Amino acid sequence: MRAIAKTEAAPGHIVEIEVAEPVLGPDQVLLRVSGGGLCGTDLAIRRWDADIAAEYAPAFPHVLGHEFAGYIEALGAGVEGMTIGALAAVTPHLNCGRCYYCNNGRHALCTQRSIMGCHAPGGLAERIAVPADNVFVLPDGSDPQLAAVIEPLTVATHAVLERVPIGAGDVALVMGAGPVGLLHLLVARAAGAAAVIVAGVAADATRLALARQLGAITVDQDSEDLAAAVRRVAPRGADVAYDASGHPDALAAALPALRRGGRLGIVGYCHATAPFHSLPLALDEKELIGCRAYNRGTWVRSTTLAGALADELRQLVTHVLPFAEIDQAFTLLERRECMKVVVLPDD
Repeated sequence: MRAIAKTEAAPGHIVEIEVAEPVLGPDQVLLRVSGGGLCGTDLAIRRWDADIAAEYAPAFPHVLGHEFAGYIEALGAGVEGMTIGALAAVTPHLNCGRCYYCNNGRHALCTQRSIMGCHAPGGLAERIAVPADNVFVLPDGSDPQLAAVIEPLTVATHAVLERVPIGAGDVALVMGAGPVGLLHLLVARAAGAAAVIVAGVAADATRLALARQLGAITVDQDSEDLAAAVRRVAPRGADVAYDASGHPDALAAALPALRRGGRLGIVGYCHATAPFHSLPLALDEKELIGCRAYNRGTWVRSTTLAGALADELRQLVTHVLPFAEIDQAFTLLERRECMKVVVLPDD
């Protein structure tokens, strides 16, 4: 069968290849993949920098894809309660189910966790066999292309509804105008935020325009003072903030824009040192809260949200390409000429 794989431990080398068909085991579900999303993690795997090589180090050729969905084709022994032909989203996290964190519902912190598409073979293939516990069946009539973006939606759901919960009437600040940032915007609005401010830079002009279409107030940090812009909306400052950019300067920019007692969720991964003044954390009792991926329970919430946000999610999927155009898909990501790119096994 066809798959998108990285074939060497070096920059580049992501191509469409033929791989063996998956073997369905007990307690597994065989999916015919309907599509998969690409994100910054896939781009980092393509670049193969030192941090990624040290973190993942998979066997090659390595099939990519941690954001994917598909139609159920077969059920392994012991699997019940699922229907052949149903569309399902998949959490790519493979958890041990036995450690302290798994037993306490903190699956993102599992000490033995691996990720399909990163450590283990992923879903950018015609078919994949996955653990039944990783499968979340979607309502009839769900859009298969949108199903492929439920994984990043779940990242935003975890941050906005679980780690740094937003209250009705709160003002939220989102650092970063990429797909994950705008997903935070959508979840915050759905949760009752009075206003959501999305901060980007001049190069994000197209993305900030889309954010405004989706209901955000936007700030170009290259031409405006962020804290002053936020206080024009919320004189005390934002109640909550989420850094979806992973930029080392984001914390230093966001903290002054928070009100006293405000909370900042760190969602985007920053591999560099992030300098900021810590004194306001003490004097103003501001909080920094780490947000890593999601837990299994988060998926139940996000699959429900996906239906309610279908029209907005459709605006985020700017490009749908076949496997044969994987180079073009990565070029769009490299040049920031897209929001969400979904690739399909079918032409």
